[in-house]
Amino acid sequence: MASSKRKKHGAGYVILIAVLILVLLAVVAAVTGYSLVARRVKALQAGAAFTFDYEITSTADSPALYTILQKTGSTKGTVNGLYAPDALQLSISSPDAVIPAGPLTRVYISSSETLYDVGQLYKNIRSSITGSYPLASLLLPDWSLGSYISQAQLASLLGVDATATSLQDMTEFELPQKKLQRVLPEGAKDGYLYFQLNTGDASANAPVLVIGLEKSRFFADAIPVHILLTIPEHGVSIQLTGTVSAQTVVLTAPTSRMKDEDIQTLVQIRDTIQSVLQFVQTAANSVQNAG
Repeated sequence: MASSKRKKHGAGYVILIAVLILVLLAVVAAVTGYSLVARRVKALQAGAAFTFDYEITSTADSPALYTILQKTGSTKGTVNGLYAPDALQLSISSPDAVIPAGPLTRVYISSSETLYDVGQLYKNIRSSITGSYPLASLLLPDWSLGSYISQAQLASLLGVDATATSLQDMTEFELPQKKLQRVLPEGAKDGYLYFQLNTGDASANAPVLVIGLEKSRFFADAIPVHILLTIPEHGVSIQLTGTVSAQTVVLTAPTSRMKDEDIQTLVQIRDTIQSVLQFVQTAANSVQNAG
């Protein structure tokens, strides 16, 4: 993957953990050559499932990405995913989030497109607001649009270039063994073997990805993994702990999709949500000041 191409994705690097399967295959193959490992590698290449608890911390003074996550209570949570040779599916939840229902949202990535489940996100937001303020249901309608929004539609909604919302490169991620470097990172777990990915990008903003595998459980059905990801461009550090296991996976692209002509409706819904939240905050402040 070219350096310039990586920089365009920005926040997309947070989802690099989604391609852990490919990293794991190279790591295991690098540390041992037994036929049992070869069979495990082949099984993981055919399909896998993974679950990670994540925690995001700030490495700079109030970085924008971390500030957004902090305000929504999403600096800690869980990422569940399925991997197939031609696609990737993620489900993200956060028990401390302002939007407590789960999953918070879903992401589908193939070699040709990236799709975000904005319908699921809206349902959680609406449920959170109307649960505390039932009358808000009069202003926030039930979701009636297609569930998934494309990267191009999201880019149009946010007013950014489409490359900023596209994650297709994740399905093309490759890791030759010669690019694996043994390291002992700060915060390393006992009994884990750590490798750092040499991306070939020497810039100051290049992400740093370190993968740790529990040595005594290389052959377990669910392989324990520890991931340390630093993203200087966004001033955040991400730690993930979980497992990866081989599994028969068949992924199909979501069929419920938003139409281009519905984007303006989504903009109106977004503005309504912001207005409701602003009203709720103003009312809460008034009650607090009166007390």
